[in-house]
Amino acid sequence: MTPARPNRRYQIALWLDRSVGPVACGALALAKRFRKPRASAGVRRVLVVKFWGIGSLVLASPLFAEIVRRHPGARIDVVTLRANEAILRFYPQVSQRLTVDLDRGVLRFLRETAALVWRVRRERYDLVLDLEFFTRFSAIFSFLARGTRSHGFSSKGSARGRLHDVEVPFSGYRHVVSNFLSLLRAAPQEAPVDPDVERDLVLPPIAAGEDARARCARALESHAAYHPDRSLVVVNPNAGDMALERRWPADRVAALLVGLVSRRDANVVLTGAPAEAAYVASVAAGSGVADRLIDLSGQLSIEELVALLGRADVFVTNDSGPLHIACAAGASTAALFGPETPVLYGPLRSREGQRHRVHYRGLGCSPCMFVHDNKVLSCWFAQAECMSQIPPADVLASVASLLTAPDPVVAARRRASA
Repeated sequence: MTPARPNRRYQIALWLDRSVGPVACGALALAKRFRKPRASAGVRRVLVVKFWGIGSLVLASPLFAEIVRRHPGARIDVVTLRANEAILRFYPQVSQRLTVDLDRGVLRFLRETAALVWRVRRERYDLVLDLEFFTRFSAIFSFLARGTRSHGFSSKGSARGRLHDVEVPFSGYRHVVSNFLSLLRAAPQEAPVDPDVERDLVLPPIAAGEDARARCARALESHAAYHPDRSLVVVNPNAGDMALERRWPADRVAALLVGLVSRRDANVVLTGAPAEAAYVASVAAGSGVADRLIDLSGQLSIEELVALLGRADVFVTNDSGPLHIACAAGASTAALFGPETPVLYGPLRSREGQRHRVHYRGLGCSPCMFVHDNKVLSCWFAQAECMSQIPPADVLASVASLLTAPDPVVAARRRASA
């Protein structure tokens, strides 16, 4: 299968990382030998570097809490893409959101990055945590940030780890949250996370403000298909354009939508980013029941999406950033995995009573998308069989089971938003 990568700017950035990155890392690794170490006087300023993945920033939220627990009073700043900034507003532990914009072109992105490097150097951070899994770019940025100490994931065949003061292996057998916590712990030869912590991984809960909840309610009520006395099932047919192969095929989504509206006890809402709205509309049209769906794709801000997911009875989604946003917002989910494994990215809970159903075929060739391969799919088939083999009837059954016993927390949230 040819990887589906429509984001040209991301492709250019990835090409630069592969071609120029090794040379830059090699030169900086040599320079590192002559750099004098700075004396540490404790951890008072922490810089977290995570450019890509809004869902990964949600999964970094337990790390923010752990930094505060280990280093009371420490200031946490986060470097990310401007498109991800909104989600960080839900985390009070983050003092500054330092952003660069890839959407306006690679050259502008590089200029903004250079300016940001000089800014963070002046801050003299005590600890720099590079949460990227494979990019040399983030390792270069972390090195140039000139913190007292930097921690990063090691990567086979890449010079990126040599730029960090502490290299931590990335484990493909533990959840990403566990890997992030291991990076802070910086003890490569020890078990990544204590067993009790591994079993009890939770996300700090997030909730939208009153204004966002009111806007979300108005968006729902403006649709003729909305019935306030029915439950709320939200469906996300998308998967970020870094890896479109994670999408459940459109005909399977359409079959699910037909099954959902035939129940007549649920409002069925479609979501997606503005760039995904046309695709969502095509899926709705292909289902033949578009007039009975509430299509909010391209219409909601991040805060309004959190408001919607906070009052959803069930969120059906591919493996993508919105899955983790939904988990943090308290939604129960039916999550579809294929090229990537739920071992790494499975849904977590943020409250008691939250329930999840994971659909993962676990074929002999799965998973075939790995963080150390730049998340480029290596598939044997013309289309991802691991996704196309998930039956709509199975997903519909998961939704039905989650709707059978209404969640009192969600019911209370819906009444409060009414």
